Amino acid sequence: MRMVIALLRKLFYNPRRHAGRLAFIELGKGAVLTRGARFEFQTGSKGFLGRIRIGDQAIVGCEFVFEGDQGSISIGNRTFINSGTRLISRESIQIGSNVTIAWGCTIYDHNSHSLDWRDRARDHERLVENVASGRPLIHGKEWRTVKSRPIVIEDKVWLGFDVIILGGVCIGEGAIVAAGSVVRNDVPAWTLVAGNPATWVKDLRRE
Repeated sequence: MRMVIALLRKLFYNPRRHAGRLAFIELGKGAVLTRGARFEFQTGSKGFLGRIRIGDQAIVGCEFVFEGDQGSISIGNRTFINSGTRLISRESIQIGSNVTIAWGCTIYDHNSHSLDWRDRARDHERLVENVASGRPLIHGKEWRTVKSRPIVIEDKVWLGFDVIILGGVCIGEGAIVAAGSVVRNDVPAWTLVAGNPATWVKDLRRE
């Protein structure tokens, strides 16, 4: 029966209707949420303290993932984000206007785990306890050991498919990140970068 209910929810899922039920989501005029858009809260949406803002005439099909009780995601006007892309926030992800983001990208503003293996071992102990008690998987996670840094993607940027953007990165206005690149450092405005780690390929003409 549960499988049937889950299937029906998936078939008839309406992301705009879902977003309308959540007070912390602001949808701009003419904003479109395609069927790929999802809102995922590991600890539940009722106690969530963050914000989501989607600008005017934006077309968004990505997943919004919040692994704790806070985080902020802002998307500017006339920005397009394809399905299969994941925005994972504990701190802040700011995406400007007239940005194009292809499918399969991951934009992740925190490290998820501590660099110290002992902290990760304690995380695993909590996972085991949570599974046994039926609580959300990362209930009670110790976030003080996890490094989080905001991400800024300025206006007119284009991210190719399967790009990964890590915490603390700023991608300058009009920059292009080639498909499959991993961005660990800031990208200057009006440049094309590619690779892992992403490096300068050439400068782009400004308008």
